[in-house]
Amino acid sequence: MTAKPRYSRALLYYRAINQNRRTITMAIRTAEKPKRLLGPKRKRQPDWLTKGLQGVAFWIGHRQSLYSGYPLTEAAIVTEVCNLIQANLGDGYRLRCEVPFSKFIDEDVRPSLVTERARVDLIVAERVTRDGKKALKIKYLIEVKRASAPKGQIDADLRRLAAVKKIKPHYRALLFVISEGTIPTRFVTKRGMSLLGKKEIPDSDGFYRVLKTFKAARFFSKRDTAHYACLVEVFANRHTEEPPPARG
Repeated sequence: MTAKPRYSRALLYYRAINQNRRTITMAIRTAEKPKRLLGPKRKRQPDWLTKGLQGVAFWIGHRQSLYSGYPLTEAAIVTEVCNLIQANLGDGYRLRCEVPFSKFIDEDVRPSLVTERARVDLIVAERVTRDGKKALKIKYLIEVKRASAPKGQIDADLRRLAAVKKIKPHYRALLFVISEGTIPTRFVTKRGMSLLGKKEIPDSDGFYRVLKTFKAARFFSKRDTAHYACLVEVFANRHTEEPPPARG
């Protein structure tokens, strides 16, 4: 008799996200706390962002239940993040993948950390009209990293995002940290909650905040083996005060 995949119900949730349903019955218990009323200074994240990150956590669980001996590659995770964002992105926005920084940063102001061939994983841009012509206005820069990646690689992404944020302050610079079956202790507490407060970026005057952590677990108590998707925002100047994020 064939054993049922442990995360078979996760697929139902994953499909529901792709169909952009507003009411989703949670099939797997997560460590997510009930929604709080947000204060005036706290940002409510767009639906495509929250659904994309929660969805990728459940998708990882589903894939691991089928192929537990084969950890997912970063490229596979980035691809699924793209699929989930695209499925929930409104008509007024466009998603672009692997975009060279040179496409939106002039050479004379490009930071030394951003090489000529450097690319950002994802860009979300708003459709606008300028002088009667349709154009795209970049709103979000997104890098995606596995939590198991070497610290130096994660730091490099953080420094690069901070450097770009400094010359493009109207962009939101985000890092998605995805963890498969372990707690990403740099960004999450042992209880599975976001590590709050400003965190310095090594060798940079920028800082980051963990805005929210999305989780998928077989049981509420199994935090150590849950799957995590952390939403990290990067800022250019550590002395700049930013509104506190919603806890989660």
